[in-house]
Amino acid sequence: TRPSGALGMLPADINPRALSYGDARVRVVRPVFIGDSIRAVGTIVGSRDDPKRTDRGFLDEEVKVLNQKGELVTVFTHVHSVALEQ
Repeated sequence: TRPSGALGMLPADINPRALSYGDARVRVVRPVFIGDSIRAVGTIVGSRDDPKRTDRGFLDEEVKVLNQKGELVTVFTHVHSVALEQ
C-alpha cells in the first residue's frame, strides 16, 4: 500500500490552505492484493509551530489503512503544513 493512495481517500478539509509536507514513519504491516478493498482512518495526533514561518504550523495526522477484513495493512504519519489563524 502506498501512502499516497490512502491519502486520496481522506477529506481535505483539515484546513483549506493546508499543504502536504510529506510522510513519516511509514510501516507496511501486511500485503494488499488485487481485489482487496481498503479504507483509511486519519487522526490528528500532534501540532507544532513552523520554526521558519510564523504564519504556518504543522499538523501530524496518523493514518491507518485497513483492508476489507478490518486488518491493519499500513500505518504512517502524514505531515500537513497549515496556515495559522490570524
